Amino acid sequence: MAKGQKPSIGGGTKASTRPPEKVGPVKFVAQTRQEAAKVTWTTWKETWTTTIMVFIVVALFGAFFLLTDGVLSTLTKYALTFGGAQ
Repeated sequence: MAKGQKPSIGGGTKASTRPPEKVGPVKFVAQTRQEAAKVTWTTWKETWTTTIMVFIVVALFGAFFLLTDGVLSTLTKYALTFGGAQ
C-alpha cells in the first residue's frame, strides 16, 4: 500500500466507525421479527440424518482411538519390559 493511501474495505478494517443507530423497543421488536422471518430451519429429515452421521463419526473415532491407545500401550509395555523394567 502506498504512503498516505487508505486501506480498502475488505482489507480487515472496519467499514464504518460510527456507532449503530439506536432504536426504540417497538422498532427493535419489529426489526427482530423481520430478521427472524428470514431464518430457514432444517427439516426433521435433515436433522435426523445429521444426528445419525454425528453418532457414526463419533463411534468411528472412538474405535480408532481405542485401537490406537491399545497398540501404543502394548508397545510401551513391551519397550519397558525389554529394557528390564517391570
